[in-house]
Amino acid sequence: MTGYLRVVFTLYLVCCVATQECSKYHYEEQILSKVVRLEHRLEMLEEKTNNEEKDCPNCPDGWIKNKGSCYLFVENKLSFHAAQAKCRILHGHLVHIENETENDFLKNHLRTLKDSRFWIGLTDSETEGVFKWIDDSSTASFTNWIPGHPDNIGKGEDCVEIYISFKWNDRDCRATLKYICEKKLKLT
Repeated sequence: MTGYLRVVFTLYLVCCVATQECSKYHYEEQILSKVVRLEHRLEMLEEKTNNEEKDCPNCPDGWIKNKGSCYLFVENKLSFHAAQAKCRILHGHLVHIENETENDFLKNHLRTLKDSRFWIGLTDSETEGVFKWIDDSSTASFTNWIPGHPDNIGKGEDCVEIYISFKWNDRDCRATLKYICEKKLKLT
């Protein structure tokens, strides 16, 4: 009986070791396969990134890129027209907010700055109550006014700032505020 048990025990050990080795080999094979797939995906992403960099220029230092435009949040306070002139020197214009998505991008960035008083490129200086963008003279189709605004207090609020709760307010153009410049990215 002892010989028989010894043979069974030996066979059991051989099977266990073989199974563990087999299991270990299978596990290593799975890991290697995953590594190869990840390397392939990384190569594809690098290639895609390189192609995008060729097709899509970057913003200058200090500017923030978002959906085809670069934005500069300027801390120096200027009047509306002086801010627009400064943006022009930088080959841009005071920001033209086309839709809610762009407005949300600006609000989210302004939250990080913990400040909400910035000029945007909207004015009704030509015709009271008709707000146009300073860069292309188009009438604003999207707006985000503070409730009850624009109100033209004192009959001299012809320019627009982002203010309370990141909503818009009409303001005297001579006031000095921080400002946001924008420039469109040009494909090469």
